[in-house]
Amino acid sequence: MYTLKAENRDTGLKPKQLRKKGIIPGVLYGKNFDSSLNIQFPHGEATRLLKSNSVGSKVQLVVDGKEYTTLLREISLKPATGEIEHLSFQALLADEPVTSTMRIVLLNREKISGLVLQPQDEISYRALPEHLIDTVEIDLDGMKVGDSLKISDLPIAGNPNIEILTPLETVVLNITEARAAAVETAEEKAEEQDTEPEKETSEEPEN
Repeated sequence: MYTLKAENRDTGLKPKQLRKKGIIPGVLYGKNFDSSLNIQFPHGEATRLLKSNSVGSKVQLVVDGKEYTTLLREISLKPATGEIEHLSFQALLADEPVTSTMRIVLLNREKISGLVLQPQDEISYRALPEHLIDTVEIDLDGMKVGDSLKISDLPIAGNPNIEILTPLETVVLNITEARAAAVETAEEKAEEQDTEPEKETSEEPEN
């Protein structure tokens, strides 16, 4: 679990002013807080955090020497540049289940001769803090064209410590021939164009 050092934030300064100084604003909240805690950390620390963590990751947050086991809840990025603007953390209670998401990571994609389609890239679930998982890996080695997987096919679906909230019949991936996939995509686009309603044109009234 990643450890991130933070400080209490001076709310007298606007977030934009902080970012100009190389400081990223954030917030820590939870059921054991009377009110949310405004925090801040150096831009470099936030960047290092996100290199190996994402939404749904557990993070040990140290605020002015006090430690909190948290869940990284939200990452706000600047649309144009992808720069970090704000991070939100939820403090966890050991005996309190929490709803989160795990990312689906595909391994050995380069070993597949066909085209790998991944319609689902995350799974929503609920678990106690000690059982939280931020990623679930699927090894594609040995799979072939025509194979597919649903959430119910994954080992995580049988984990008694985790309540899967995303429907178990949700398709996670399909492996198809590249040519067939291209034809299917073209047909879908053609159908969309055929079913697109024509725009009504208003005629000017005759004088």
